[in-house]
Amino acid sequence: MQGWQEQAASDFLQDVSGDGVADLVYRSDATGRLLLRKGIAATGGGVVLASLGTEAASAGGVDTTYGASGWGSDSIPWLIGTPDANGDGVPDIWAVRSDGSVRFHSGGKTALSGSGAQVIGPTSHWKTRIAIG
Repeated sequence: MQGWQEQAASDFLQDVSGDGVADLVYRSDATGRLLLRKGIAATGGGVVLASLGTEAASAGGVDTTYGASGWGSDSIPWLIGTPDANGDGVPDIWAVRSDGSVRFHSGGKTALSGSGAQVIGPTSHWKTRIAIG
């Protein structure tokens, strides 16, 4: 994949859009946004890997905003996409904020909504962790 220098290591591959094909959600540290890149179905199943490599090669040919703002690594040092945790059929996101709090973000098929639910309050314990997952 080209041009990934500005992207933080927080991407995940799962079927977010609900079409049965893996999609890529990734963070742009330069803009502080989460972006959704939709995959193209491969003949015989799976995803055309090249469709996840560049915006132009993706389904629709454009990455869409999945999380509008505040997702930069300065405010959210750690985040991870997980399979559906709340039973709605859409993958979810767990985020460790810079104050040490942990928030659960219910995934959406086109975008995240709201600011998530705080699961763990600010503590020094989570401020010193080096990964989540």
